[in-house]
Amino acid sequence: MKKMKNEALKRREKTLKVLNALGIDHCEGLPLIGEERLCKTQEQVCKRFLASFFSAMLACDYNSDREFFENEGRKIICSFLEQFDVKNELYPDELKIITGDCDERLSVNVSWNAESCYALMWALGLISSEEMEKPSNGCDTRIMVKFTKQYGTFDEIMSACKMRSETEVLDMFDLYYNYHWACVDHRINPKTKCGELDEEVVMERRKALEWLVSEEEDWNEISLDT
Repeated sequence: MKKMKNEALKRREKTLKVLNALGIDHCEGLPLIGEERLCKTQEQVCKRFLASFFSAMLACDYNSDREFFENEGRKIICSFLEQFDVKNELYPDELKIITGDCDERLSVNVSWNAESCYALMWALGLISSEEMEKPSNGCDTRIMVKFTKQYGTFDEIMSACKMRSETEVLDMFDLYYNYHWACVDHRINPKTKCGELDEEVVMERRKALEWLVSEEEDWNEISLDT
């Protein structure tokens, strides 16, 4: 237990250095990240990334071009889901996008999963930690499109990834936990400094990081309290 607490304290010290450099306030009483463990395998992360990314892109089509969504978009995405054999990995809300049983509210929610996918790409070693530490703007989905287009099978994508260590995941989780607190507190108390952080981006990426260290299968079932 002592070793675990020391690791958690060192992790928080590392987080505070980043926060201070970015001019972001922190909460002294925010619980430490120490008992959590990496619960998802590289295979699970790859499958979640692909299923969520494809459905998020289709949700974007629903929001921007309804005709394309109905006539071509759904066919294209369904072919990708079959190609990489991840259709069974879809969450209920994502499946509704695929079947067309959705509305604008649902499509907007699912489209935001692109940010969660960005965090999973980081966990898979495909995004640098420097980039992941700067959630001031939404991710460039072209990065994900370019990555997936290079491969024809799920096994090829698995081979292109290298899962980050548990320590790296917990360090980033702690940072985003603190980011999220600053964003939420700033919304309630504008005097709290949250730098250039975007709360929606932070929350969605934290959701994916929480999922990595949770036994829950559906990240929508994970509490994101601060």
